[in-house]
Amino acid sequence: MTEVKINSRLRHRNLVQLVGWCHDKNQFLLVYEYMPNGSLDSHLFGKNITPLKWPVRYKIAIGLASALLYLHEEWEQCVVHRDIKPSNIMLDSGINVKLGDFGLARFVEHELGTRTTVLAGTLGYMAPEYISTGKASKESDVYSFGVVPLEIACGRKAMDGLWNSNT
Repeated sequence: MTEVKINSRLRHRNLVQLVGWCHDKNQFLLVYEYMPNGSLDSHLFGKNITPLKWPVRYKIAIGLASALLYLHEEWEQCVVHRDIKPSNIMLDSGINVKLGDFGLARFVEHELGTRTTVLAGTLGYMAPEYISTGKASKESDVYSFGVVPLEIACGRKAMDGLWNSNT
């Protein structure tokens, strides 16, 4: 329900648009616009994928930055996404970025700033201060955003080196 409440109100060229939803008994179905090029994750880390050219990588980073600026500053309320990572970054037919998966997102009043929440997100993308304090903020989203361009540039997952000492 959180995803419907948040995403149905947002309109930006770099956000996946919710087309519809259905809630029947214990089943909840969300329908989004079709993203023919799948997720950024599949292009960066998938097998048998042609590597993205540098202008495309740059375009993806700029599109994600635009989506985040909209969520944090340009909409009437600040939206803290809390799960920015390549598998939540979709690519349309023109390889334009569409940030999706607002299941962990929260509205925050612009002037109130951070607030304590239940820790949620993906390790490797969560800011250290968010992990230690449980306070989600624009800044913790920006940390997550910062990890993604590093992965775009090097083509490796941020957590790879932590789990394999041979790399």
